[in-house]
Amino acid sequence: MKIIERIRNSFYQSVLKQRGSNRPPRAITNLNDAKNIGIIYDSTDPDQDITITKFAEMLRNKGKKVEIMAFINDKKIDHKGDITIFNPKVVNWYGIPLDERVNAFCNKPFDLLICAIMKESRPLEYIAYLSKAKYRIGPFDQQKTHCYDLMIEMGNKTDLNYLLQQMVYFLENIKYDQVR
Repeated sequence: MKIIERIRNSFYQSVLKQRGSNRPPRAITNLNDAKNIGIIYDSTDPDQDITITKFAEMLRNKGKKVEIMAFINDKKIDHKGDITIFNPKVVNWYGIPLDERVNAFCNKPFDLLICAIMKESRPLEYIAYLSKAKYRIGPFDQQKTHCYDLMIEMGNKTDLNYLLQQMVYFLENIKYDQVR
């Protein structure tokens, strides 16, 4: 690892540790019980926009309130329809988003946060880690266990549709005793 990358990683981890000290307690949920859902993903690939939009529409048709936030690796684009977008202009040199919209999204008490992150993305992982969501689901990565409460093993697959299908399958099959 290059020295600059090690320094960048050190700053990033330090900020996560500092800001993550007052994270809320997590509570298991399933897709049926989740009423308010957040979705984060990388919008750099336009095909992912279509996939996420269809997925969000499917959730809305089931009576869910859905909010979407996406990172796009293009400094010229800062909005896309009903998707809240942020880009590298609002991300510092070590990967922390410095946008009030990102902070507002992190502070929303979603019942469920769906992290449709197909490749490493510090800004999106930052949101997953600091989210006030009760339950966070994302793809399996041994190095990212701090970001998610439930992780989906993808094997060799790199398809966003497959990840979302697996998330829905597992979220629909979670059984638990509700403590109120």
